[in-house]
Amino acid sequence: MKKLMLFIVTAILLGLLAACGGGAEPAATPAPAAEATPTPAPAPTPEPPADTGPEPVTLSWAVWDIAMVMYYEPLIAAYAEIAPHVTIELVDLGASDFETILQTQLIGGAEYDLIKIRDVPSYAMHVNANLLTPLGGLLGATDINLANYMGIPEQFTVDGNLYALPFRSDFWVVFYNKDLFDAAGVDYPTNTMTLDSWAQIIRDVTHGEGTDVVWGNHFHTWASTTTLFGILTGQHTIADGNYDWLIPIYEMVLALEDGGYVPRRTDLAAGSIHHSATWAAEQIAQVNMGTWFIGTALEQDFNWGIAAYPVPNAASHGNTMGQVTQLAIPRTANHPEEAMAFIAFVAGAQGAEILASVGQFPAFMTDAALDTILAVPGFPQDETSRAALRPNNIFLEMPMHEFAAEINAIRNEAHTEIMDRTMTIQQGIEMMNQRIGVELLGQ
Repeated sequence: MKKLMLFIVTAILLGLLAACGGGAEPAATPAPAAEATPTPAPAPTPEPPADTGPEPVTLSWAVWDIAMVMYYEPLIAAYAEIAPHVTIELVDLGASDFETILQTQLIGGAEYDLIKIRDVPSYAMHVNANLLTPLGGLLGATDINLANYMGIPEQFTVDGNLYALPFRSDFWVVFYNKDLFDAAGVDYPTNTMTLDSWAQIIRDVTHGEGTDVVWGNHFHTWASTTTLFGILTGQHTIADGNYDWLIPIYEMVLALEDGGYVPRRTDLAAGSIHHSATWAAEQIAQVNMGTWFIGTALEQDFNWGIAAYPVPNAASHGNTMGQVTQLAIPRTANHPEEAMAFIAFVAGAQGAEILASVGQFPAFMTDAALDTILAVPGFPQDETSRAALRPNNIFLEMPMHEFAAEINAIRNEAHTEIMDRTMTIQQGIEMMNQRIGVELLGQ
């Protein structure tokens, strides 16, 4: 029994010793290894933005007679190649009331970027209503040289500002029938004729009698065909208020009528005889007319030519008169800079060639444009004709004036009275001086 108890005690003691750490120390648990910080990948170099060019722009252009005007489409198509971001949108306001409708819309805030201007009264109307943007600052960004426009822009300057740029121009020249000159044995007209020398040519080339007569010239019934010779000195205009300077011109024309060298105005008016009819019938050797007559002249089979307009003795050769069509930018335009760039194209050398290609006379006549016009089948190829189409100065038939319409009406009335001989020249001039100079202009 004692042995058994000794054995149990010994076993218990051994168990306690083992529990108190008498055995081997357990291996320590290894600490987790620190994670390596990853090296960031280099950021990709950003792609440069694609060059999309200028922002798209739409220019609204107020015009008339889209269907009848040949140059809109080729001008717009050519400009699209130069400035593909620009779209030209034509707005047709019609021809008959274009100026009235346009002004009403502009006063109402219509946002046209471009407008066409037909004539001097229209230009004056828009300028006086403060509807147009002065072009001075905008012109500086273009290569436009105003000296290329034969003195036209200077005549449209108002208080030092120019509000439009001409792109089309018609001016006066002398058309002559070479065959009739040859038959009369008379030298052709030249580009250095004075009124006196031209009057002598008219007398010399007149030949035949009765129904076979060939007159030396046809002065159409318009007052412009006679009175406007006087403005070519640059010293007078139809808005002068005093018209004594017209006396020698009327004396010349009436003397040619009295001598049987030109048809009488009374007969032309009574018979509704047009200059195109006497020209086509070869009843006249010459006609002083605007370049718009070229289309009619080209329809004839006979040989013809063009000479520069005759001038008074005090005027420079190469002076003539005419009318222009212009482009302007309204004050309400959304894109004036882009509009000015388009105007510079249309009124510049490239636009001139395009206008010439459809038979229009550009205000900026370049050699290339002139070559295009001369290349039309039937157009005279002589150097005189070519040079006559490059005048030095074009004086406006009616200058900038607030009473332009009233002045023109009185002038036409006096012209009819003088040419019909119901008033003497002196009486007709005195009537103009009184009604225009005194009553209208208060001189």
